[in-house]
Amino acid sequence: MQCETAGVDAAVWAGGHRAAVESVLARHGAVLLRGFGVTGPDAFEALAGSLVSSLYGDYGDLPHEKDADRVYKSTPYPAEQSILFHHESSHMPQWPSRQFFCCVTPSAEGGATPIVDGREVYVALPEDVRERFETLGIRYVRNFIEGLDVGWQRMFGTDDRAEVERRCAAQGVSCAWLPDGTLRTTQWAPAVIRHPRTGEPVFFNQLFLHHTACLEKDVRELMVSLFGDDEAAYPRSAAYGDGSPIPDSTVELLRGLYDDLARRFTWQRGDVVVIDNMLVSHGRDPFAGERKIMVAMGDMVTRRELSDGPVAAV
Repeated sequence: MQCETAGVDAAVWAGGHRAAVESVLARHGAVLLRGFGVTGPDAFEALAGSLVSSLYGDYGDLPHEKDADRVYKSTPYPAEQSILFHHESSHMPQWPSRQFFCCVTPSAEGGATPIVDGREVYVALPEDVRERFETLGIRYVRNFIEGLDVGWQRMFGTDDRAEVERRCAAQGVSCAWLPDGTLRTTQWAPAVIRHPRTGEPVFFNQLFLHHTACLEKDVRELMVSLFGDDEAAYPRSAAYGDGSPIPDSTVELLRGLYDDLARRFTWQRGDVVVIDNMLVSHGRDPFAGERKIMVAMGDMVTRRELSDGPVAAV
């Protein structure tokens, strides 16, 4: 959606066209708002807030923008590497139904935010692969190892172990404290859901951000040197929901499929992208030069709210 008139208040415009934005999201999973000149956290938060009932300010995986409780910096990750496709927090008991990205500084080269429609992935999957994911789901293991991943204190916003244990129990997440003080969490999540508005099945997960086959070669070698063959000791790992391994070959098949289905655009300063996090996954291409993207998310959904259909069963 392109704004051709100077001086339009983006938040007011978006609030007045919310139904139209929702209609495009249901069809395509994402909307690009261009020409509104949104470059500051306050204006971005106002725009995002006009398109959701509430914005989320307690996300521990991303650092906040300065003096902005509900606007985050993008993932601090090496510029020369890709961030692989994922639906935000899809491995967790709750996730944002809407996610927003705002371009403050586009990179000189690369740096696209590609998206893939999870409905298309579901249809394109070989039947045997789809059925196995659909039936078993995914078991995610995460070790909050300081220096290799975000520490558990920042993730949970507390240094009280009892509070962490209480939150995990409330969300159905198993947690354990390793001898060195590292927190390990283990949780099951569906690999496929039904979208609550459209009823369509969607391949919806964070497999690529957890499966060890997706690690860069030098990183995987480092993990082997540190932890040997015990992948459950890595900062992140993933298996089928019954604990059986997901073959590397299955992950490579999926990565090729996502690459084939990906859609990209070139960021311009002031662009805002709205995505339906339950329909499309997103990633980040490598880039050169300075790049700044702000992030917001809202209208959180819990797994318990999903349909009781077979692909959403807990």
